[in-house]
Amino acid sequence: MIDTHSDPRTPNGAYADDLITLGFVNHAKFAPLLKNTLPIASVNVDDYDAVWVAGGGGPLLTFKDDVALHKLIADFYESGRIVATICHGSSLLLWTRLSNGRLLVEGKKWTGFSDEEEEEVNAAFGMKLNDYTIQGEAAGLAGTTFLCRGADEPFAIRDGRLTTGQQQYSSELTAQLVLEALDEY
Repeated sequence: MIDTHSDPRTPNGAYADDLITLGFVNHAKFAPLLKNTLPIASVNVDDYDAVWVAGGGGPLLTFKDDVALHKLIADFYESGRIVATICHGSSLLLWTRLSNGRLLVEGKKWTGFSDEEEEEVNAAFGMKLNDYTIQGEAAGLAGTTFLCRGADEPFAIRDGRLTTGQQQYSSELTAQLVLEALDEY
């Protein structure tokens, strides 16, 4: 499901020119997949080699208290699979804890939507959209290293089986790193 802010079909929306998403949601084979998304409880980690957590405007709100999603991502990681997050999807890493209680990102370098990018979005909408930011929250996490580049500059990091991308312009870099990780693992 696509949040209305990120959906290019939203009238007068910010992403009306997102041709990739428009192509996906209008494709005869792929569009139905959005309507038949598996519930988290039905996902069998053993059926996949990797998980990719996308962004959009919703994750800062919807991922924070989604304990089932946190556990699913931890299960992917602890079973030796590849975990990838991009843009606001990286907010999930603020809360995902492994079975030993440690954050998945503890001891890792990672990225996600930056404060500079949040400020640009706020300026575009003429209001502050979120009460907190990924970068701001990451700064308070001991033992992790959150890195970012300039706004809208493609940037991705791979730290072992964790791959993160800063924002939508980092998709290709992130995908390349995921493919490298899949080849190695």
